[in-house]
Amino acid sequence: MKIALYNLTTTTRWGGVETFVWEVAAQMAERGHQVEIFGGRGKIAGRKIKGVRVRRFPYIDRDVWRKLPLLSRQYTLTKLLERLSMVPFAIMPLLLGRFSVVHIQKPYDLPVGALARLSGARLLFGCHGKDFWLGDRLFVRFIDGAVSASRYNAEQVHERYGINPIVVYNGVDLNLFQPEDRDDAAVLAEYGLGVSREQSALLYAGRLVRWKGVEYLIDALPRVTPTNIHLWIAGEGTYEETLREFAERAGVTDRVHFLGKVEQARLAALYRSCSTLVATSFVNETFGMALCEAMACGAPVVASDFGGFREVVEDGVTGLLARPQDPADLADKISTLLANPEMAQRMGAAGREKVLAMFSWRAVGDRLEEVYRCLVHSST
Repeated sequence: MKIALYNLTTTTRWGGVETFVWEVAAQMAERGHQVEIFGGRGKIAGRKIKGVRVRRFPYIDRDVWRKLPLLSRQYTLTKLLERLSMVPFAIMPLLLGRFSVVHIQKPYDLPVGALARLSGARLLFGCHGKDFWLGDRLFVRFIDGAVSASRYNAEQVHERYGINPIVVYNGVDLNLFQPEDRDDAAVLAEYGLGVSREQSALLYAGRLVRWKGVEYLIDALPRVTPTNIHLWIAGEGTYEETLREFAERAGVTDRVHFLGKVEQARLAALYRSCSTLVATSFVNETFGMALCEAMACGAPVVASDFGGFREVVEDGVTGLLARPQDPADLADKISTLLANPEMAQRMGAAGREKVLAMFSWRAVGDRLEEVYRCLVHSST
């Protein structure tokens, strides 16, 4: 098969969707398929993958659109305009490429996907979140198939478009995220952190935005036992100053460590060194990549009982689920794990086994390749 993975931000930004595209490209090339990545002309070098051609096209960045007075707060519209601005440059190579499958990753690319079908390609609509926009339903009739990052996300897509995506999930780099210590003490020392689980540290890893719910974790901290536990916050975002104020009001400033953006290799060391990884989102969470990465490292996890988290964390087996936006329940679940190291170790091991079985990139590639084959065969 000849496969086009079309997603502007693959070559302009780092994130979960972008990682998905690079990893899927590698998996399909390894299986002998011809793969081309269509992205924007950005600074992300990405990976050199044998059998994968990376094509980059001009576009107008969303931040440029937002400088216009009427568009400064139109976040959905400016993302759509950013995507559409690449279409005039990318459409002819997409049409002339004679692709078997064109795989888009966002609803914003439904218009270019519809045009790509003129070449005889099958259109696969991938969805990793909502990103719905006014008028997107007009393009549903051009979709030949759909995949989603979780059952929760598939339900969102069905509610919006009336279609039933196949769940393929996201994947984890098992070479990077593994239980074996790789000089983790040196990484912790770089951040001025303790070097053993005995010091008891919770870890949050992700963007610092309101809906991630980190303030509830900070509010839970004074109620967690042992009372000297620390909290490592790995990530950056517009909500950081507000979270610092939460920590000050809760009287835990000396126990909350803001680490900023942490690269993947160092993040793996944090997963292995923390007592528990905690994920606290309460809206718009379709999967839970940090949970999977931590579980791959053998770390016990506590997550809010919400969205895609429920598919990653099996309550009482691979981790514990807490009521969203409830610091008291969150503190209780964290304290339960900390007080029962054997249970925590058992859940960490079960979590890694689940990741190995369901969330390896090879498993994702197997599921997605079958979807591609079914699409191509349905057109013959």
